[in-house]
Amino acid sequence: MTIGLDVAQTCAERAGCAWHADALARALVAEGAPLGHRFELYHHFGDWINLDTSRGTTIDHPSVTAPLLDASPAAARKFWRDIESGEPLPAKPDVVLSFGYHAPKLHHSKLIYTVHDLAFWTQPEFATDDTRLLCQRELLQSLSRAAGFLFVSDFTRREFEQLLPHWLEQTKRPHALSGGASRFPFADSARLYTADTPWLIVGSVEPRKNHSGALDAYEIYLERSSQRRPLVLAGGRGWKSDAVHARIEQLAARGLPIRYLGYVPDADLAELYRTSFALLAPSWHEGFGLPLVEAMSAGIPVLASDRGSLPEIGIEAARYISPDNPEGLAAAMLALEADPANYARRAQSALMRAQSFTWPAIARNVLTFLQTFPANHANPRE
Repeated sequence: MTIGLDVAQTCAERAGCAWHADALARALVAEGAPLGHRFELYHHFGDWINLDTSRGTTIDHPSVTAPLLDASPAAARKFWRDIESGEPLPAKPDVVLSFGYHAPKLHHSKLIYTVHDLAFWTQPEFATDDTRLLCQRELLQSLSRAAGFLFVSDFTRREFEQLLPHWLEQTKRPHALSGGASRFPFADSARLYTADTPWLIVGSVEPRKNHSGALDAYEIYLERSSQRRPLVLAGGRGWKSDAVHARIEQLAARGLPIRYLGYVPDADLAELYRTSFALLAPSWHEGFGLPLVEAMSAGIPVLASDRGSLPEIGIEAARYISPDNPEGLAAAMLALEADPANYARRAQSALMRAQSFTWPAIARNVLTFLQTFPANHANPRE
């Protein structure tokens, strides 16, 4: 089988979808190449056209080609216009995996569309108009263009079926789960309780991530804690985030121990997980929740929102608090800090739960799913 892989989002500053694409692409090649599968990477994909592809995912392996790696934006646009007009992709892949919401029309390959989350539809106030309209348009296009679907969590699959009741069943669209795993090696042991390590929040600063609620909780925590641990925030500057950034600056100017690091490279992020006291994940909505798995793989406890996929991902390894309850989050922070024995139990439980998520296992499941599509089976037609 020849498999096309959308790695367009990996060329830009990476967030969850891009890291998913990068890690799963590498795992698919590692697991699939020994079985005789071949791969084609697309550094531009459909309407996602990059100005620069130099930071995109590359995989040095004889089974992998990358026809668009050095393509200019103009050449990439023409390439995809030709594909949507009826030209085959260069390697004539049997299936093409879309990882970044785009659903180009393919005439000679089967499109497999990844659904990361549906917050742009269920909670539109958390997105910009441009982002919401683009994601809605591409998802609707995928309904006629995709031969199959991957969902990053069972929560996301259920959310899809709530929006489109019985559609998957009635259209007989094959679908499977394709979640995520940590980019980083598992810790050798759970984190030890220490008095001076910081709280950590990881994720782009945007309304869905609920940094405002976390800051409310942190101010309450500082008023009541004898240890007054710092708060470190790592993640790019997202949309609708000016008020949060202004507040962070104001809190820091008042002398509160808070640091916003912005976008953090992999090596630095791994170190943050390794040296933090616990992760705070107060999101209003998550389709998967990669920081949860990464923090657990580092052996640190997690205090998470009880919304979206997070309870599914963490199960008993995390403690859950409603995102509209900063008092509750502050109380959970204080309780974790006050009880070293409870901290040790939660850290150990987190590390054990993380071992349920590995990229090789995810890749094997995806490969098994892809092999259910008969060769030369036509895509649904618009």
